Amino acid sequence: MQNIEMIRMQINYLVTQSRYDINTLSTMSDTSVNQQILQRLWDALSTIHFLTEWLVNQEKASYHILPSQLSAPVPSWNLNQGQIPSITPLPNTPISQSNQRTFTIGELAKFNGKNGRPAYVAVNGIVYDVTTNRAWAAATHFGLIAGKDYSQEFASCHDGKQSILATIPIVGRLV
Repeated sequence: MQNIEMIRMQINYLVTQSRYDINTLSTMSDTSVNQQILQRLWDALSTIHFLTEWLVNQEKASYHILPSQLSAPVPSWNLNQGQIPSITPLPNTPISQSNQRTFTIGELAKFNGKNGRPAYVAVNGIVYDVTTNRAWAAATHFGLIAGKDYSQEFASCHDGKQSILATIPIVGRLV
């Protein structure tokens, strides 16, 4: 329970920092630091997303937990530093080459999240399941629609942020 309270405090801290940053952006006339503030906001939202997913996974796991696992360690951060803590998400599990599904662009297009179908996207030849990813609510993400290859878009928006993909399940490869 103490671990959950620490995560709750961390999320509250990140929300407070984000509100401050949004206010700063809206009232600031010097635009030279806008990119830094926007990056901090993006990192805060990514961290909040990761922490909430972690909490959901902990809740799911609590139904199948062994007594020896009841006090699993949770990362702790010093909340007085005034910096957004860095989080390294748990890596997604790669699928083995032998049973890996392959997709063509045409096959990938069928997984657009409509009519009960899952939502998949490809980045750098890997197909990810974004069906339950909050950033892809309604199978869209900032105007992008699931079922397509977004390698170039990912590189232009998230250059150097491969950790974003580490939290999304891999379902196959694009051929």
